[in-house]
Amino acid sequence: MPEINPPATTATGDNRLWPIATVMATAVFATTLVQTQTLGYLPLNHLLKALHLDSNQAATFLSLAILPWSFKAFAGLLVDGVPLFGSRRRAYLLLSALTAAAMWLWMGLAPTDFNFLLALAIGMNTAIVFGSTTAGGLLVEAGQRFGMSGRMSSLRVLAQNLGAGLGGPLSGLLAEHTMNGRHPLFWTSAVAAAPLLCMFLCAWFLLKEPPLPPEPPHNRSFIEQHLHVLHSIWVQIKNVMRLEILFPALLVFFIQAVPTFRSTCFYQYQTGTLGYDDAQLGWLGLAGYGVALLSSGVYAWACRWVPLRASLYAAIILTSLSALPYLFYQTYQPYLGRAVAIESVGTFFQILAYLPLFDLVVRCTPKGSEALGYSLMIGVWNVGLMLGGKIGPTIYEHTLQPAMRAPAWFDPNVNACAISAAIHRHEMNHLIWLNALVTLAGVVLVFLVPKALVEKREGK
Repeated sequence: MPEINPPATTATGDNRLWPIATVMATAVFATTLVQTQTLGYLPLNHLLKALHLDSNQAATFLSLAILPWSFKAFAGLLVDGVPLFGSRRRAYLLLSALTAAAMWLWMGLAPTDFNFLLALAIGMNTAIVFGSTTAGGLLVEAGQRFGMSGRMSSLRVLAQNLGAGLGGPLSGLLAEHTMNGRHPLFWTSAVAAAPLLCMFLCAWFLLKEPPLPPEPPHNRSFIEQHLHVLHSIWVQIKNVMRLEILFPALLVFFIQAVPTFRSTCFYQYQTGTLGYDDAQLGWLGLAGYGVALLSSGVYAWACRWVPLRASLYAAIILTSLSALPYLFYQTYQPYLGRAVAIESVGTFFQILAYLPLFDLVVRCTPKGSEALGYSLMIGVWNVGLMLGGKIGPTIYEHTLQPAMRAPAWFDPNVNACAISAAIHRHEMNHLIWLNALVTLAGVVLVFLVPKALVEKREGK
């Protein structure tokens, strides 16, 4: 049985940067684009709505589908410490691409059964978690080996935002034009298979790994060897379970777990109340992620001049402010230009606010357990994201939504459709305000983050 501790050699034997960077960027792009929250988001929402499920039930599906991302730390432990078929990186990327593509194609041909589709979506996300984790390992190794950690990180952010940005319009077009027939997800699954094929081919032809060194001889018995592996796991776990990581983890969790309107309830509000179709929502998503590319440049400049604690306080305020433009959403005709401005401003503030949190995650990750520590913090992030995406629609459906009758201040001569739209707008605005105000409580957690992590500017 292999040792849990990684071998002393690097995972990639190529002395050139561009093949490793190409494989890393392709894997990040593919694993971002094909997620159920990206390419699959609008087609799945469309399908769940066609199955007569409310936003709370749809949120349950999408929240459970991304559950594997909460266990990314376990994937990091395996990818770093357990070679697969004699490979520490290449085999994981190949198997991830093949399995995710197979799961997507199965979803495209499967019957529209809630539980079966959910099982396939969970399996697909599990596969791309391993691909994403392996890409992170390549990034760290190449950045340290070639002294280009900043440029490699910038390439990763570019690939991630490109995948998320293209996923919006593709998702909208697929949901709008390909959801008919016995297999409504067929064309979505076919589109998802394309970037996964590119990921497979890049890893197969470009990623070169040196042979792993032979395991040193030992006289341990079969049971002793397993106990040794368990002890190695425990040593790595103790290394990341430090007090100084507690408050950063709580801050990351809290920001994501705040009840959010950016979930299935807002999709149903946009399509049902405001009259947007899936294709229009896709183009709105592209506008938002296009502007998000600018936020990376802003923070890359600001982090050299502003201490991280000040950036974190600003992040809390910006996260709260990013919700407020959505109070001014109006019906599709004639307010599409306003919607583009709202998505652009809201997404810019939101992504800019998240960058100091990612900075904090990197700083608090213990040395010697980089992959495990970083994956653990991202897992905490995703657990919070899953809870926030579920709690928001639950509040919207069961707490904020009043009985469908006209309040006293409505004119009885106004038609029923106008009354219904006004009620839903009133409910959504309450949820947006709740999200913005609760987020501000995060300043308390910023104050509790250890001073050694946040008082210095980058490079100091």
